[in-house]
Amino acid sequence: MASKMGVKNVVQTFLLLVGVFTSQAIDVNVIGEWKTDLGWEVTCGWQTLPNDTLQSVRLYNNGQQFMIFRPEKHGTSRSEVFRTPENFMNVDCTTTADRGQQGKCTLILEPYQPPVYDFTYTCEVSGERPMFRIGKKDFYVRVLVPPSDAVLHVKSPEDPTSPRVTLNCSSTGLPAPSLLWNVGGDKVQADFSKRDWNATSKLWQSWSTLSFTRSDLSSTATCLPEVKSNNETIKGKAAVYNSAESLCGILKLTVFTMMALHLLS
Repeated sequence: MASKMGVKNVVQTFLLLVGVFTSQAIDVNVIGEWKTDLGWEVTCGWQTLPNDTLQSVRLYNNGQQFMIFRPEKHGTSRSEVFRTPENFMNVDCTTTADRGQQGKCTLILEPYQPPVYDFTYTCEVSGERPMFRIGKKDFYVRVLVPPSDAVLHVKSPEDPTSPRVTLNCSSTGLPAPSLLWNVGGDKVQADFSKRDWNATSKLWQSWSTLSFTRSDLSSTATCLPEVKSNNETIKGKAAVYNSAESLCGILKLTVFTMMALHLLS
């Protein structure tokens, strides 16, 4: 009986120590967002316990360490630039409190070429002896920027009374948005589609052109942008062309022209 009680007490003590160690781990928080004309900005912030001292911050890309920040070696901050054929990566780590008890590492990932693969960014923060507390957090960076609202431009025909109309639609996103046309409730194929990688915005830009004949005052043409990522479809805001408004304008122009000719005769 005494032996069983001893084992039970040891187990309880061990679990208590584990609970204390876990509850006193370093607080690590990682946030990220897409920045227009820049790329992804991912920030790892940390806060240790008041009696702790920062030993190191290790940064990983898909489980592979690419940078370590040690205040004992680097001082209160460290900045590094990493270049690959696909992207430019700038990392800036700095402490904002004595002994490294608070600080952050900011990663700017700027793609040179269209990014394809998602990645996991990991930030691991370690304290000094005797506790060697550790805080660790993963952040999943998805190669996805939802499509922008569709922008529609109407190309005016040479004959203003012609029922034929040409529409140009555009949208940006990552991956490249598809532009889907619908006329009078029916899906139709575009006459021309194109996409280009914009090195300034770091996004794909898609264009599409459709020509059709306005058959009545109730028909509309809709251009809907969407991107597909990880078996998910993300739609942007559609742009709508209303034939009624255009045809009414043509009718008014025709009536005005006839009245003017009548007055001149």
